[in-house]
Amino acid sequence: MGDNELFISNISSTIGSPNPSIGQINPNQALGSSGNVTIRTPILQVSDRAGVSVGNYGRVGAAGTLTIDADVIKLNRSQITASATSGEGGNINLNLQKFVILRNQSKISTEAGGVGNGGDITIVSPVIVGLENSDITANAVRGNGGNIQITTQGIFGPKYRDQITNESDITASSEFGVSGTVDINNFGVDPSSGLVELPVNTTDPSQQIATGCVDTNGNSFIATGRGGIPQNPSQSMINYRTWSDIRDISAYRQNQPITAQIPQSTEKLVQATGWRRTPQGTIELVADNSPTQVQQLLACAEIYR
Repeated sequence: MGDNELFISNISSTIGSPNPSIGQINPNQALGSSGNVTIRTPILQVSDRAGVSVGNYGRVGAAGTLTIDADVIKLNRSQITASATSGEGGNINLNLQKFVILRNQSKISTEAGGVGNGGDITIVSPVIVGLENSDITANAVRGNGGNIQITTQGIFGPKYRDQITNESDITASSEFGVSGTVDINNFGVDPSSGLVELPVNTTDPSQQIATGCVDTNGNSFIATGRGGIPQNPSQSMINYRTWSDIRDISAYRQNQPITAQIPQSTEKLVQATGWRRTPQGTIELVADNSPTQVQQLLACAEIYR
């Protein structure tokens, strides 16, 4: 009886040939249930048909529970399973901080064979990507299908379908029993928050439309455009200039008489030749305008005359 629990940490990658796996498996002669596997690692990368699983291949008994806590899970042509041949399918719990991506027919499955019920799958990841016929299944044959609970901000590729197809599927079906449930919830959506309350008072449309023009007031509307308008609607504009000056400027071209500007004479400044005292007792410089008398030169003989 597999009642033990296997704990594995710090796994970054598992690559192998057909059917290599990390898991807890009961051989076909066992009668009990399988144990549990818990993996904690930043990045879990499984490829090349390798697998991480808990399984029970005995005649009775359930598969164990597989729990993976990681930042990123990458599956490329590989699988994460918790399956049973005849008993109950196991459970898979995936807790991601960033994303999980499935490519090239990868699979996350809790299928059960015989009369066993499919196991439950719980995935919490901000982003879930499934490409190239990669599936998330909790199917059963004669028992009931399992339950799939997904909480994410966005799921790209896989879609819920009643049966497995050649596309990327999410199924919880049973071939002869009752199908399980698939529940997908989005991060950040609070149903209790309600809808946004709209304003109660609506805008009065009568205040938004201008009063129409009365036809008897002689109103008019003229559209001139940037370069005028043609003579009739069938003609095009001939002049490509946007504006033409048609004013008469001949009046500005007449010859005007030229008037000489004679500067006004200014008072001539005369150099001072003397000074005098004014009645107020101040000194004033003056120029002597009296005619200059030139004394005749005398000869020595005329001095004694």
